Amino acid sequence: MSLLFRPHQSVLSAAIAALLLSWHAQTQAQTNDSAPAKGKEESKPNAAQLAAQPATSGPEAATTPVVNVVSERQTNRIDRQVYDIKNDASTAGSSIGDVLNNVPSVNVDPNGTVRLRGSERVTVLVDGKPTAQMQGENRAAAINALPAENYESVQVINNPGAEFGNEAGGGPILNLISRRYTKPGGNGSVAGNLGPAGRKNAFANGSYSAGYASVNGSFNYRRDGNESEGDDVRERLDPASSSVSRLHQTSQRRGLTDFIQGGVGGRYNYNERDTLTASLSLNKRGNDFRSNEHLSDFGTGSVPLVDYLTRRVGSGDALNHEVVAGWERRFNTDGESLKVDLRHSSNNNNADTAALYQPVMLPATGAPVLRDYTQNLESLIRLTDLSSDYSGKVGSGFLTAGGRWQRTRQTTDYRYLFLDNGGLDTRRSNLFKLAQDVTAAYATYELPLNPLWSFKGGLRVEHTALDLDQVSTSVQASNSYTNYLPSLFLTYKLDQFSNLRLSYADRISRPAAGDLNPFVNYASEYSISSGNPHLLPVKLHSLELGYETKIKGLMPASLRGYLRHESDVITERRTFISPTTLLTTKENEGDRAAGGVEFSIMAMIPPNMKWNGISLPSIRFMFNGNWGFIEQDRLGLLGPTGEKRRTPSLGLQGGAQWSITPDDTLTFMTFRQGKQLSGEGYREPFSMVNLALEHKFSPRLSLNLRANDVFRGTDQRYRVDTDVLRDHNDVNVHQRRLYVGLRYTFGGVAGNDAVRNALQAAGVNPDSQVAKDAMRMMQGQQSKPEVTEKPAAEKKN
Repeated sequence: MSLLFRPHQSVLSAAIAALLLSWHAQTQAQTNDSAPAKGKEESKPNAAQLAAQPATSGPEAATTPVVNVVSERQTNRIDRQVYDIKNDASTAGSSIGDVLNNVPSVNVDPNGTVRLRGSERVTVLVDGKPTAQMQGENRAAAINALPAENYESVQVINNPGAEFGNEAGGGPILNLISRRYTKPGGNGSVAGNLGPAGRKNAFANGSYSAGYASVNGSFNYRRDGNESEGDDVRERLDPASSSVSRLHQTSQRRGLTDFIQGGVGGRYNYNERDTLTASLSLNKRGNDFRSNEHLSDFGTGSVPLVDYLTRRVGSGDALNHEVVAGWERRFNTDGESLKVDLRHSSNNNNADTAALYQPVMLPATGAPVLRDYTQNLESLIRLTDLSSDYSGKVGSGFLTAGGRWQRTRQTTDYRYLFLDNGGLDTRRSNLFKLAQDVTAAYATYELPLNPLWSFKGGLRVEHTALDLDQVSTSVQASNSYTNYLPSLFLTYKLDQFSNLRLSYADRISRPAAGDLNPFVNYASEYSISSGNPHLLPVKLHSLELGYETKIKGLMPASLRGYLRHESDVITERRTFISPTTLLTTKENEGDRAAGGVEFSIMAMIPPNMKWNGISLPSIRFMFNGNWGFIEQDRLGLLGPTGEKRRTPSLGLQGGAQWSITPDDTLTFMTFRQGKQLSGEGYREPFSMVNLALEHKFSPRLSLNLRANDVFRGTDQRYRVDTDVLRDHNDVNVHQRRLYVGLRYTFGGVAGNDAVRNALQAAGVNPDSQVAKDAMRMMQGQQSKPEVTEKPAAEKKN
């Protein structure tokens, strides 16, 4: 599905594309029934329609932007939905987390936690591969800091096929597709935005392509963050005496995060068949914050027995780098290729936090020990990933097969020092190491059974070897297991615009390093936590049936029903180990089931449309929602009780883009996330409304205004209610703010790239043979390279 204002094609490129499409249709007529094209489009405009498109010329036409309301492309692939985010008015100056909130059934809360259809077990990949900055606790900060302008689309893969591993969370996948820099000549853009209280960001990217090579670079700076206040009331229930003990804690947190990111990459066509790629990216994020906390222990009475204040001051930084190298060999058969990808990424996180106490009321006996201390945290993640993938025609179908080796090394070092004498608090200090190796092989086979039915099946085999070392307490643990993960996709073509899709997939979700560390971490004398080195991966089984159509051939709409079952669910367990101390840990306990119905529709009021003689506004809009339920085993003191906890949840998203004038575009986006079960409790619904206005001073220069959380709807409400614990935790998050910025683009589109755009608009794969022939014909009208056996720049992907 798409909400695109397509750029005009030049008359020359449209005519060339029309001739080539006509020739291509004739030459492919005999093979269409037997040879499936990978990612084949199901509805394409004919050559005459393409040639009849309005045309302009000159640099202004070349820079006419695509305007989206985070829209789904015209044709989904058999196993995923694709949503465009590039050049959207709401993208300028936004983080990728801001934009993900506009993608159907996706939600990012103020803490950076990503949910898809209500599930937190979401894998976030970049260009189909894992990266260290999207691992563990680093992911939330990266989601809120990485610029949306680094990416051109988001792939939502609810039932991942066998080609996808189970890194970075397992479960469904959000695949962020980086911007592609393939336009001939020099191209780029710069942007800057200002917000309240010192918030600001700046972005620049550029690329140059000529001959056989292309290079690109980007730079981003962001100073941003959320302020919050918390109010937590915890009650301990004593079944023996029926007494209730109450603890009340309030907190205020302030702090802005500085984020600097830069990267450079390139591509070189070594010959007609071989392409080399490489890239390097670096980013650094600050960890500065200040917080004030007030804790009151009332015991079973109404007057505090213990009352004190805590002031925390934190500083530090996180440094991430990633190096990528790739090689692709394209064979004579169209679509046959071999790819090898090697990448190494790391994340170094260093944070120092000082805690200063101020007693208000302490009893003479039994009071907690309040000694000012400083905590130093150093964490290190190293991720190396080597993969090889082959794709090609086998028989009447298309085979994709490959293997992957991934090594993860993670170290977490906590050191607590008393400020009065510099002594080490051995009770709270610990060193933890994790070593994990995953070896995998997969194969998928896609086959058109007949003109109406198509099939894709696959199997992935993963072997995991895990070693844990809690150095401080000399606790070691190892685990080794193999998983066989099948996937199946069926598509039935109802008519030119409509498809039925059935999919099934098995996945696993491995526990994070913090979930495995058995050392006890003290947030305070009243709240402690620890991991569990014996955790097993969660097993996930998901089934989906979807209907996709275009109403009257114009308005994309979809309806999907889904079921998901999880076993060995990793669940938070809260247990009082003393009358005042609550221990939170994690265990594999019980099963969880989820299901629901997801719907989406996109439509538009075309420009210059009238009703009863009245001109209607030119508006494109989208509306989608997800009604679902979550059901999981109820836990008691000894584990599952045999009863079930169940809650329905309604999530809604909507947006509209109004072309007020040819130079002014207003974008409105809103979502409501429904109630969600969380551990032994639940999180109440919350919502957000965002506005964005773009004014074009020229085709290259635009003014952007963006208002976040207009109605302050993102406050979080968490509830826990068990036999021994009631906990009400309210977090008020200040996200309502206005950003003002400018964006300027430079460079232009050469004739070869106009042909590429025309072919893409017609639904032709730009890497197919017909696209290469178009580039070759266009190249003939320009100066030819001296070494004729090497391809022109347009022959690269």
